[in-house]
This record gives sequence, structure tokens and C-alpha cells, in this order.
Amino acid sequence: MSSLLKNKLAKTLFVSIIISILVSLFLVVGFLGTWETRISDAFYAPSTTLDDIIIVGIDDYSLEELGLLPWPRNNYAKVIDQIKQSSVIGIDIIFDLETNVENDSALASSIKNANVVLGMEYSSFTFVDDELYGGSLLKPNVVLGQIGTDFESGFVNLYQDSDGVVRSFTPKITGVEDHNHFSTVIVEEFIGIAPKFEETRLLINYYAEPEGYNYISFSDVYNERINPEYFNEKIVLIGVTSPVEHDDYTVPISNKDMPGVEIHANLVQSILTQDYIYYQDDLSAIAVIFLFGILTGLIIYKFKIHIATIILVLIVIIYVFASIYIFDSGIIMKILYPILSIIIGSFSLVVVYYRTEEKSRKWITSVFGKYVSPVVIDNLIKNPNLINLGGEKRNITIFFSDIRGFTSISERLEPEDLVHLLNEYLTEMTSIIIKDQGLVDKYMGDAIMAFWGAPLDQPDHARIACSSSLEMIDKLKELQKKWKNEEIPLFNIGIGLNSGNAIVGNMGSSTRFDYTAMGDNVNLASRMEGLNKLYGTNIIITEKTYKIVKDYFEIRKLDAVRVKGKTKPILIYELVSEKNKLDKTDIDFIRLYEEGLEFYFKKKWNDAIKSFKEALKLKEDFASHEFIKRCQNFFKNAPPKDWDGVWELKTK
Repeated sequence: MSSLLKNKLAKTLFVSIIISILVSLFLVVGFLGTWETRISDAFYAPSTTLDDIIIVGIDDYSLEELGLLPWPRNNYAKVIDQIKQSSVIGIDIIFDLETNVENDSALASSIKNANVVLGMEYSSFTFVDDELYGGSLLKPNVVLGQIGTDFESGFVNLYQDSDGVVRSFTPKITGVEDHNHFSTVIVEEFIGIAPKFEETRLLINYYAEPEGYNYISFSDVYNERINPEYFNEKIVLIGVTSPVEHDDYTVPISNKDMPGVEIHANLVQSILTQDYIYYQDDLSAIAVIFLFGILTGLIIYKFKIHIATIILVLIVIIYVFASIYIFDSGIIMKILYPILSIIIGSFSLVVVYYRTEEKSRKWITSVFGKYVSPVVIDNLIKNPNLINLGGEKRNITIFFSDIRGFTSISERLEPEDLVHLLNEYLTEMTSIIIKDQGLVDKYMGDAIMAFWGAPLDQPDHARIACSSSLEMIDKLKELQKKWKNEEIPLFNIGIGLNSGNAIVGNMGSSTRFDYTAMGDNVNLASRMEGLNKLYGTNIIITEKTYKIVKDYFEIRKLDAVRVKGKTKPILIYELVSEKNKLDKTDIDFIRLYEEGLEFYFKKKWNDAIKSFKEALKLKEDFASHEFIKRCQNFFKNAPPKDWDGVWELKTK
């Protein structure tokens, strides 16, 4: 239980780190990877496409005018002739078969007279040494010329993720023949330099939703409805755009499918501008996961759950917006996993806290439930670290009370009547202590031990203890009236209070213990309770308590004593009432008594007796009679010359 209550922070960090490790493993093994990429897709937003890129689309309109595919190859030859002034023409169509000789010759001739890149396609793949290997290849038929001499060629394969979305491409594939991607060949032909890539797989930076590039219908070019000069120095991509031909793909930037030729257009622009995008690397993503995991733990540890929830939601929102901002620099941040570390971490800690606090609640209630107020119980449950289970030094005010003449009363009552009387008295006194957020330490027959200042911090514990003690005396007077009417023997009580450091905590064996206070200051409070018999008072406090509460209560300086077993004398005081609650008679009585006490300390016996007798004229007082007896005795038997005015107590 000690570690349970003391190491909440360590336990919080432990749970946070475990959750962070778990979520990091999810990231490494790719668990929920599809969901991560789908969330990342939301970052894509339309920007600006290059005017230098033109798509000549084989669209529905072209199919209506020129008929369904496949077309005669002289159709393509005519279009190439119309746009041959372009810097480069990329044709996303596989001319792998030999067709009509005349048409093939026409297309071959047109290709030789222009800068053309033809498409090819790997039709099967295997893995060799964990690397993608193109097993078979569909490439332009030799009747069209030689690759590298009459035209260039690149593979047009587009990689689809497990959810069918095209997010990346492979710049080069090793296989039966090694070839570069269609888009990289087009860029090389346009700028005259082969692009270099450090990675074997790159993300496609999409600049526009479908139909975001300059689109011209194939049939418009074929029928010479477009001025050829429009294509000067342009990159022209020819490909199928009609949905009828099913050459379209799901892309992250839009819910609408995008034609393959337009995906190549985005790739060409990205390679030309070197505007690549990358997924955040796993190492930095794991660092963010741990940061969020531990931060979640600290926030839930520090704040109440509703405040912590608001803070964590704000962190998530800020992180998402920061990720959008970072995306502009080409990095796609991991979103799901860091947020998952917050969600799982929060849920786990709430469950752990609930289970821990439920055990703590039961333990605290079992230990303190009968002896402290519900307010104190609630505070301890919320802050169990306030309890030092091994004992700790705390500044507290200790209370002892005892019934005067209880033995004689017990002899006059039947046992069941005595128990009823005692229970009624203890119930009322205990209720006052608990109401004032004190802790009832124990009952010792008819005696009560209590203290204020632990387990809760109470800076004004001395004041509360004094106020509570006065309230008990008032309650006793009410009970005395009731008992008198019921013809029950009356009794009085004595209360002792002392303030100071004490060892507070659980004392006892591992199987049975009590939350209690120990130390010299506790013993001194007990002695104060016993002194009430010698002075005929109800409440005696020590000088330590007096110095703390003197501005709040009416207090009578009672005597200077040396308790048994101690060498250092102490001043003792009677707690009389709340401040400004006494009438003139009581005020004058205290003044005369304290004058007599000062004369007594100065060995002026006659003056002292005179003051005490004047005090007795105002109010009957056992202590005044006692001091008159002392003074009269000192007339006969003078005290030693080194007498310091301290009364030596021979018993406890």
C-alpha cells in the first residue's frame, strides 16, 4: 500500500512508457498502417499545376467521334504530327502488338520525327533478394523502331496500396530488362539530364484533383481544331481519360478517380520541380509517440480528468494543424499513432487510477472513516499522498480529554446505564471533533485523544482545536441540563491542548495498526489534561499553543510548572472563551488573578494574596484558593533563594 500511495507519478510514467512502447510496435509492424495512410491522405490539397504540361485525353468525346478503341495507329501518327513541336510527347499506351503494316509504318515515321516516349508495362512481378523484380514485360513492338534510337520508353506501372489507392511510384525496376519509370524518362527528355533518386520508392505529390491539368480532347487535335503552336515547347501526355476504358485509379487527393495519364502528369511536375514528399521516418515518429505518451501521463497526473481532457484535445488539434503546416515542406507526419498514444494512454491511466483509487478509497475509509469528517475523507481520497504510511514529522495540535470522577459515577449507575451515558457523551464530543475536521485518534475508556493538522494540512490547526474544545464545554453544559432532568449523575471534563511537532503515521504491526501521533508534544498535551484537576479548570493549553492563538481567544495565564520527568519549566494557560465574549466581571477577574500570579512569581506573598482574594470577590475560583494556600505556606516555609516560581509536579 505504501508504494501505491507514494509512487503515483512513477506508476503514471511506467504506464505511459508501456503504452508508448506498444503503440511504437504498432507502427513498426504496420498495424493500422492503412488507417494511418488514409488519415494522411487528408493533408493533400490542390495547389498549382504547371502550364507546361498538357494532357491530350482520349475522352468520351473522342470515342464518339473516332470510334471505340483500339484505333488504327495512323490516328496517333496524325496527332503526333500535329504536336511534334512539343518538347516531349509521352504516350501512355502500350503498342506491343504488330497491326496493319501501313498504319504501323505511319506511326513509326511520326515517332521518328518527334521526341516521343512510349509506354511499356511489366505484366508480372516477383521478389528476388527482397527486391521487386519485373518478371515479364510488354514493350513497344519493333515495327515502331528501336528504343533509344527512334524513341525512348519507360514503364507506366502504377503501384496501388492495399486499399487500392495510388500514393507512390518506383523510379526504376530491375527485371528481365531494367527500365526507368515513364515519368522520369519524360523529364530526362525535357531537361536533358537524368533525374537522380536516393530512394527506391517515392510518394507522388498530387497538385490537383482530377482534371486539374490543361486537358485537350484527342479528337480536337486529330481534327485540327487546336492551333499546333499551342504545343510549342510543352510536355504533352497522351492517354486514355474516358471511364469506359477503366484506366483510372483512386488517389489520395480526391474521392473521384484520376486517369493514369494525369497521375503521370503529377509525377512529371514533382520530378521537374524536385518537389517530393516523404512520410515521416519511424524513428522521429516513435519519438513523438513517446513524447505524447509521457506528456499524456503527466497531464492526467497533474490535472483533474475534465481539465486534462481539454488540454489533451487541444494538443491533438495543435498537432494536426502543425502537421498540415509541415506537409507544405514535404513531410507527411504520422497522425494516427501519436494520437493513439494519447487515447490509449488516457484510457489506461483512467482505468489504473480508478482501480488504484478504489483500493485507496476503501483503505482510507477503513482506517479513517469513523474518526474524521467526510470532507477529510474526500481530500485524502483525492490526495492519498498526504498520508505517510511509515510515519512522518508533522506540526499538529494534540487534544486529550477525560471525565472527572468517572469511577464514582460508574459505581452509582447500572452497567447498561453507564454505557448509554458514556456513549451519548462520546458521540457528542466526537461529532464536534469530526465536524471541525479533526481526527479522533483513540478512546481510552472515558478519555479521548484527537489531533488537528494531520493527515490534512491545516495551517490554523491550533485555532480550530481551541474553538472545538470550547464548543465541547458548551455541549457538555447542555448535556448536564438534560441529565439533571433525567436524574443522571453529572460530571465535568478536563481538556489539555498542546501544539508542536510529532511523529504521525501508522503505528503497529503489519496486520494491525492505527493512524496515531507520538512524541514529547503528545505526552505534554496529556499532562495538560491532568492538570485541570489541580486548578479546577476545564481547558489548559501550553505556551506553544498560547502563542499561536492568543489573538483569537480570551486566555488566563495560569501558572509555571515543571512536569514530572522534565527539567525545563513551562507556562500553562486556561482557555476561557472566544475573543471579546467575556463580560466586565470576567475580564476584571482574569486581570486580578494574573496580577496575583506576578506578585507570586516575585515572592510578594501579601500582595499576591490580596489580588487573589480580590479576584475571588468577583468569581469563585479553585486556582485562586490554591495560590492563596501556596502563599500562606511560603510565609511559614520560605522557598529556596534560587526559587524560580515554578511549581514542581510530583505526579503525571
